[in-house]
Amino acid sequence: MARKPLSKMTDQSTSSRILTLVFTDLADSTALKTSRGDHVVAQLIERHRALVRRVAAEAGGRIIDWAGDGCFLTFETPSAAVTFSLTLQLAHFDTPDLPGVRIGVHMGEVSEQPGPDGDNAKPNVEGLAVDLAARIGGLARPAQVLMSAAVANNARQRIDPGLFPQAVRWETYGYYELKGFDEPLEIREAGVEGVASFVAPSTGEKARPVPRLQTSHRGHRMPIAAASFILIGALFASAAWLGGLLPNLMPNVDDASLAA
Repeated sequence: MARKPLSKMTDQSTSSRILTLVFTDLADSTALKTSRGDHVVAQLIERHRALVRRVAAEAGGRIIDWAGDGCFLTFETPSAAVTFSLTLQLAHFDTPDLPGVRIGVHMGEVSEQPGPDGDNAKPNVEGLAVDLAARIGGLARPAQVLMSAAVANNARQRIDPGLFPQAVRWETYGYYELKGFDEPLEIREAGVEGVASFVAPSTGEKARPVPRLQTSHRGHRMPIAAASFILIGALFASAAWLGGLLPNLMPNVDDASLAA
């Protein structure tokens, strides 16, 4: 049976590409509505949105979608996404009446289609990488930029330190198991000194840290039972080796001397 050409098997309007994905979220907005009222918080959200639009334009990002006080953006490179995130974090810090912003960043292959009415400026972007970026954002605390290790490794050497008034600090928090995903993900943080929180990500039903004994050097889970068997095997092997070595180290003693 003849195979169909790949071009016939895929939607010609869909493209697959690697992007860096960013989710932002205004922290504690619901509590603010309760304490300060809907009208005041609506004004804060609009000011926050204005900051997101300005900083995104400066960093070369595309705003894909708004969801209340949250925003989904894409960037061509990890360094541009992290620069945007740190700049937005700093802008909120410099505006005391604005609540902190939580940001999650991830990179991966996604599917992209034109938006409604063929709009290419705001396309539909879908894929597992999008879900992971959103989940990382959910781990972040106020005034915190969290990202996957892939983003940090690619962005760290390309961030311009002259863009920020203080040094940019990088932290790693180990691997986290995220609900719905079969592999743990290494979570890191970047932040401007004196601005970022640098606190381990929040945990709960949808995310929990994976103990170090459960991850190998490649980042895959290693069950504790398997690790125990490996350790026990190593101990037995050492004991056997020492058992064979010790007789050779002892002086030769003949039976006569033993009888004497």
